[in-house]
Amino acid sequence: MLGQVKLYSARRASMDISQKAIREGREMILQHQRQQRTLSAEKLKEEKLDHLLAFVGQLERTPSGAAELQCRTAAFGECRRIAGETSGQFHGRLRHWLDRDMPQAKSRLPRSRQVDE
Repeated sequence: MLGQVKLYSARRASMDISQKAIREGREMILQHQRQQRTLSAEKLKEEKLDHLLAFVGQLERTPSGAAELQCRTAAFGECRRIAGETSGQFHGRLRHWLDRDMPQAKSRLPRSRQVDE
């Protein structure tokens, strides 16, 4: 009987060790997957910013695009990346800067004459 208890205890101890190893392995896998998702999200944000900066670069190379950017700079100020700003933050700020409606230029004619013509 004493031999059976020792055998049972040894078997139980080895099962506890293997279950612990399995749990630790699973936790390591989950942690790695979380890191990969985080890296993938950051990489996606970098790519989105790269595409937006390429679009701005294309605008700069056309006369109408360059004029549009000059008007935006005059109306809203420059939109440059701030030190310590993440790619996602800068992408959002630049996207907002590009999407904002331009202020309407004031006409020199009185409103009543604009409607009549």
